[in-house]
This record gives sequence, C-alpha cells and structure tokens, in this order.
Amino acid sequence: MKNLIIILGTVLLGAVIVNTLILGGEGTLQDAASDLVKEGTGAISDYMDFGDIIGGA
Repeated sequence: MKNLIIILGTVLLGAVIVNTLILGGEGTLQDAASDLVKEGTGAISDYMDFGDIIGGA
C-alpha cells in the first residue's frame, strides 16, 4: 500500500511539473525558449546587417 501511494504521488508530481513548466502559457520553459530564439535571431540579423545583402537601406 505504501508503494502504491509513493507511485501515485510521483506520477501526480510529474504531471504538475510538466504542466507548469512545459505546457503552460506565460512564464514557462517554452515561453522562455521562444523569447531566447527571438532575441538570438534579432541579434544575429543586426550583427550581419542583411539589409546590405538584399539591397535594402
């Protein structure tokens, strides 16, 4: 019985962690990764100045 309670508690804790860190909305790991990608691509494009390559201003 004790093992069953430990297993159920572990499963519930795992579900809560996955829900709050990965599947949630604002403030989750997915949101942080998205912000990081936006910042990184913006920095790379600013550094490389693609405007000159494609004939922009």
